[in-house]
Amino acid sequence: MTVTIKLQNSDGNLIATFPWEDKQSISQIAENNGIDIPVSCGIGVCGVCKCKIVSWNQYTQIDKISMPMRPLERDNDGNFQEVFACVGWISSEAIKDIDNHEIILEKNM
Repeated sequence: MTVTIKLQNSDGNLIATFPWEDKQSISQIAENNGIDIPVSCGIGVCGVCKCKIVSWNQYTQIDKISMPMRPLERDNDGNFQEVFACVGWISSEAIKDIDNHEIILEKNM
């Protein structure tokens, strides 16, 4: 199984593509790959690192390292529509196949 994270701006232009790393926050993975996702508080309060979830595979779950202090937007089925990159991560337990998965996030500019 492989998971690729794609980061785009609000115009839909691709900013970066990087591989997922287990047990790390999205902002940590981005930083490890030379991509800056601004983080201020680091606990999901300020919203500086908030990213919109544009696309993900139904078997890929974006989970939380810790509960953010501010609520995140969800759709009618309870799925997250945004994630705080400082505390958000991709749960390896949710991916039970060997397929390639792609997650597209829109960076809060």
